[in-house]
This record gives sequence, C-alpha cells and structure tokens, in this order.
Amino acid sequence: MGQSWFLRQMAYEFVAARLTSDAYTVLRAVEMDIGAGWRINVDNTSSVYQQPMSGHYYQVAVDGKWFFSRSLWDSQIPAEVGQDIGQDNIRLIQQNNKPALVYSKTFMKQGREIQVMLAEDISRIEESLNQLGWLMVGLGLIGLIILLVLQISIIRRGLRSLKEVKQDISRLKSGEIRQLSSTNTQEIEPLVTEINYLVQNMELRLQRSRNAVGNLAHAAKTPLTVIDRHIDTLLEQGMPQGPVIKEQSQRLRQMIDRELTRARIAGAALPGQRIYVGEELEKLIRTLKAIYREKALVFDLDVSAKSYFPGERDDLVELLGNLLDNACKWAESQIRINAHMDEHCLELIVEDDGPGVPAEARERLMNRGERLDESTSGHGLGMSIINEIVRQYQGRIMLDSSEPLGGLKVMVMLPRRVDPELVKQN
Repeated sequence: MGQSWFLRQMAYEFVAARLTSDAYTVLRAVEMDIGAGWRINVDNTSSVYQQPMSGHYYQVAVDGKWFFSRSLWDSQIPAEVGQDIGQDNIRLIQQNNKPALVYSKTFMKQGREIQVMLAEDISRIEESLNQLGWLMVGLGLIGLIILLVLQISIIRRGLRSLKEVKQDISRLKSGEIRQLSSTNTQEIEPLVTEINYLVQNMELRLQRSRNAVGNLAHAAKTPLTVIDRHIDTLLEQGMPQGPVIKEQSQRLRQMIDRELTRARIAGAALPGQRIYVGEELEKLIRTLKAIYREKALVFDLDVSAKSYFPGERDDLVELLGNLLDNACKWAESQIRINAHMDEHCLELIVEDDGPGVPAEARERLMNRGERLDESTSGHGLGMSIINEIVRQYQGRIMLDSSEPLGGLKVMVMLPRRVDPELVKQN
C-alpha cells in the first residue's frame, strides 16, 4: 500500500509538471486581434488539444469570455470542484466519468486577467498503477509463500533432528548405546553435547561411588578376620563377652558381603538405562534356585515385558533379592510373582505358600532388626531394607495374606516419576 501511494504521487507530480508547462504555452497562444478581440491562436498550441476527446483539454477566460479547446467537444472543465492532491493549483476531478488532473491559474497579460484551466485524463495511469499494485501484491504473496515453505522446511529439519535425538535417548535408556549420536543441526548440537557430558559424568561418578563402597567393604574384611581370631580366643577362655561380640562380628561380616555382592552386581549398569523387571527376575531366580536347591521351589511368573524399574538397577536387585529371599525362606514349594506397569506406577506382588504372618505382627516386620521367628537364620534386615527402598522412591508397601497360596503376600507400588527433591530429603 505504501509503495502504491508513493508511485501514484510520483505520477501525479509528473502530470502536474507537464500541465504547468502547457499552461504557459496556452497563455502564449492568447492574442489580441485588432477588430476581432481576444482569441486563441491554435497554431501555437499542441495538436492534442484539436483532437476531440483526446484526453488533453484547456479552457481560457478573458474578460468573462471563455475559449474552449476542440478536444473538449461540447463539455467543459468543472471549476472549483475536485480533490486536493497536495500540488499547487492542481485538483483531481472526474471528467466524462474518468479521473483527470486539472491545472487552474490566473495570469496577467497586457493588463488583463486571463484564467487558464488545463485538464489531462489519467485513467490509463490509474489503470497502470492498479495493475502494478496487483502485480506487487501477487509478487508479495509469492514471496510470502516461498518464505513459509522455507520456514516449514527449516522447522521440519530441526524437528527431524530432535526426533533422532529422542530415538537415541530411548536407545540410551535401553542400554543399546552409551552416548547420543552427533547431529548436523547446529542449534541442537550443544544440547546433544551437554547430554553426553552429563551421562558420562554420571557414569564416572556412579562407578567411583560403587568402587569406593566395594573397596571399603573389601578392606574391612582383613581387620574383621583379626577380630574374629580374638573372639575365638575369648570363646576358648570361656569369657562371657565372647558370644555377644561373635554375633555382632557375624552381622558385620554379612553386611560387608552384601555390599560387595551389590557392588559386583551393579557394576555394569549405565546411568539412565531402563531396567526391565523381567530380565533381573530371571537372573535372581536362577541364583535362588541354586541356594534353595533342596526345596525344589516352583516360581510362577506373570511379568509384563514393558515393566521397568523407575530407578537404579542395584536398588531393584536389592529390592527383588530381599523380597524373593524372604519368600524362598518361608515357602513350602511355590512362589508367585506378578509385575505390571501402567501409566502411573509399577506394581510388584510376591506371594508364597508358607505359614504367612499374622495381621497384628505385620507392622513389626517392617522394623529394623525385628525377627518374628528366632528359629530361622537371618538378621531381620530384609523387610526393613525393602521398606527403606520403597520409601526412597515414594512408593507404598502392603502386607497381606495370599488367598490362592495361603502364605504372605507382599505388594509394592512404585510411581513412574519420582520427585527428586523428596528423594534427596529421604
């Protein structure tokens, strides 16, 4: 619109300059003929004023008498009407239903006032300007469409890179890759670099932490062996402190063995890797079948393939290990395991056909070091450890009687998304 107005004003200025020049030509053609009075010498005017309806007109007033160009035919140039266009002595009017610019000015010649009015048809100019305006609109639309296509192409290219990054993150979670692949999109490459740096840093820190725990536990075994020898000496001498210290020493040794086993099992885990419950259950069941070989236990599994643990692998191993170890310890012959995940949480259910736990004693079972049956081996830490892990992941644990098997039923529910701040507080 701005360009169209600018071009129209330029055209009006060009026509106004020509009308001003023609006005002086017409004024020069006004002559005094002795005997006939004032007249217009048409030989001194342009030929376009002699052609009827040529689009170029003039009319001149001298002493109240009007002289008209032949091109006006029987019409006249309207006076004192029209639209001001910002040019001196120039108005825009409608002449014979066509737009025209009119120049009007009064001159003095030979002591007489002479009013000169010239008009020029600008319908062709307006038509050309309209065509130019539509052409510019068309070119603008084409340019806009090209820009939109380019923008969509750029956005799709960026989103394609993000889609590849998303697929790489899924592969990273499943353990297929250890780092995200590089991308050709310059804007996304820093994000990929930062994620790779974060994964690598987490992996190093986790590995160092596990190694430190394993080394500490391994280093503690030698001093503990020396202590055991002194305990044996106390027992041989019949000292009353011997059995108490011996019990605490055995408890400490089992805790060290547990930490060493945990560090060994979790050594290959990657940070961010999705840990599927079914895969870990198979490994644990093979180990427990070997430990409780004399019971010939039967494991009945109902585990969905998409069930995964929303946390670290060693926590899952410890959680399942304690749940299944308790079940194996008390089961007669059968253990039933269910694991399913919906859009909110992971649900784990372990049932056995053992004697079960009375309702009034189930709360005590969660206390650290609490043992309901002193005739079996153990230190009363299993359910306490399970409860602690569930609490860290903001989950729930419930104890009940198994209706189909008659023993204890342990149900654990873990949310898929954990609030990191609450975990840190725990």
